[in-house]
Amino acid sequence: MNGEREIDSAKEYCRADRSLAGHTMAMRHADVNGIKIAYSVRGSGPPLLLIMGYRLSSLAWPFDFVEALAERFTVVLFDNRGTGTSDKPTFGYELSNMARDVGGLLDHLDIARTNVLGYSMGGAIAQEFVRQFPDRVLGLVLCATMCGGPRAVYASAPIVRVMRELDGLKPEEIARRIWEVTYSPGYLENHRKLAEDQMQREIAAPTPLHATDLQYQAFVEFDCSKALPNIKAPTLVLTGDLDQLVSPRNSKFIASLVPGARLIVIPGCGHRMMWEATDECVGFVTKFLSGVSEGRRDNLALPVSQDGHGALADFVNFLTPAVELVANWPWMLAGAGIDTMTVARQSVYFGGKARFGDGKPIILIPEPSSHLPFLLLSNWLKVLGYRPVTTGLSTNVDDPSVSDLVRAITQRIGRKAVLVTPASGVQRASAMAEAHRDRVSDIVVLNASQHPDMPPGIRTHFISSGWSLLLAITTLLHVLRNIRIELIEASSPVGVPHSTVADRQFSATGEPK
Repeated sequence: MNGEREIDSAKEYCRADRSLAGHTMAMRHADVNGIKIAYSVRGSGPPLLLIMGYRLSSLAWPFDFVEALAERFTVVLFDNRGTGTSDKPTFGYELSNMARDVGGLLDHLDIARTNVLGYSMGGAIAQEFVRQFPDRVLGLVLCATMCGGPRAVYASAPIVRVMRELDGLKPEEIARRIWEVTYSPGYLENHRKLAEDQMQREIAAPTPLHATDLQYQAFVEFDCSKALPNIKAPTLVLTGDLDQLVSPRNSKFIASLVPGARLIVIPGCGHRMMWEATDECVGFVTKFLSGVSEGRRDNLALPVSQDGHGALADFVNFLTPAVELVANWPWMLAGAGIDTMTVARQSVYFGGKARFGDGKPIILIPEPSSHLPFLLLSNWLKVLGYRPVTTGLSTNVDDPSVSDLVRAITQRIGRKAVLVTPASGVQRASAMAEAHRDRVSDIVVLNASQHPDMPPGIRTHFISSGWSLLLAITTLLHVLRNIRIELIEASSPVGVPHSTVADRQFSATGEPK
């Protein structure tokens, strides 16, 4: 089957759904990449795949936006893994894998090549998709997004906390909290009713916290900057000049890297520019993609210069985050307003890919000799995206406050906790795990010279002796990274076999023994 015929078959497939545009979107499900992905197709014309952003399902797309595009294109919408009525596993949220979800859905629909529009995190997935499957993209539209890497511009710490600290909140509270940084102030003042109606659609199928955390983790770690100069597809980059969440500088940077890319900055719009300026966005997208279909690339704004960055500018951009990291190191340990997005940018310069937590609850069990290091460790874990709490120094395991602490943190997060203790506190940790088997998945023992028997059914990880605070951070993060999420509601993560006991030993460098 050639590409033209495959595209035609998709158009025939979707015509029955055309009347649904502007109303509740009926969803089908496809077995894709090991999970079920919910999707909807409507309209007629060249195919156009829409990829939604962080923690939102396809219900979030503005109805007028979809309806207008469906007049000219075969529009494919879908719920990213973890959202809407798609499966919500505890794995597979790396944006490279979510791009493979996209490829699998297109295979299911017999669409060989398509136009792709990605919004926010969906724009990052779109970049990953065109990187992996360059021949499948007709035209690319990147909206309010970033490419990651050392020169990406991340949101400030207060804005990141708004997006990140969502545990314990109701869906309505989360939506109203987030819209303060995604809409422009003027839009909320003048269109409160529209924002409320939009919110009610979005929370009809709320995204669980574990999926939100894993999408956030994936977005922070994303870096497609080196691949952008290789993009051959015609590319349009859209952003709002008032975007607080993803700075417009990111769009300008993307447009400077993609050969021949067009950049449009919409005045007076925040991160949700397609909601605030729907007609303008429809016009830009339609005009650009129509030109792509006709083989034209000169129908919008002039392309951004590709040679505006000299060696000196590159060196300054490379060095600045390293200087910031050195300056901020004491404040990071103290937990004073440093966020994971800051660390994401800075960590690139110290030999490795950015690695961040998945939001799992961590219960620290300090002993008197380790109280200060554990205090600093708690702050560092929070900076890196985990949710640490600390028991009292001399609190007995039978004390009701311990039970309250375990139940409160695991109930709020909806996941089993990991206990972290020095070797001198291993008996307390063991007793705590024994008393709360249904809420504790793993124990990590620091400075472990011996490996005592631990409660059956609780995985135990021993970090060898000689640990310092800095070394513990490095090794502990490696260990935590490899501890899978376990939801309280489920006996084991979807698709992952559950082992009863898995004692693991790690050297001071984090390598398994």
